[in-house]
Amino acid sequence: MIPELGLSHSARLRAAVARYGEREFAERCAAPLAGGDEEPEFLEYLGGRASSGAIDGSWPRYWQRSWGARALEYSWAPGAAASVLQGLGDEAWRVRLVCARVCAIRELGEPELLAGLLGDDNWRVRDAAAWALGRSGEYEHAAALREALDDPEPKVAARAERALAELAARLDREVR
Repeated sequence: MIPELGLSHSARLRAAVARYGEREFAERCAAPLAGGDEEPEFLEYLGGRASSGAIDGSWPRYWQRSWGARALEYSWAPGAAASVLQGLGDEAWRVRLVCARVCAIRELGEPELLAGLLGDDNWRVRDAAAWALGRSGEYEHAAALREALDDPEPKVAARAERALAELAARLDREVR
């Protein structure tokens, strides 16, 4: 059991980066997204007190993937990008959500995958995909964002509006 188990999420992640180094930490966070397993001690850094359910197998395995992706919001290595993009197609909505958020934060450019997520069954995934498209999409992805303006979830429609504005500003051209 790690001594940092009771710390806040960000404090645990800082402790893990201090222990493993940023590159190794980020690559280990990405490993579950690509189907790998992580050792229990490392999962304690990612999940804190909740990690016991992932370690003993009583929780679904997607929690490991979700926690790994979430940690990539705080720490990064370029080698993690392929796993994050793979996570956009994960069966668990929480993993797709966090991977789309990482795409937005890290400005990962796979706009075709992100545009496809605008049709996801979960509104949180659609919201994150719209955010990421605003940050990394191209002119041809504006049409998908315009369609999202009619999303039944008001938060997604509002995010699509902001994403279109960001896309226009970033591309320095009209996208309406």
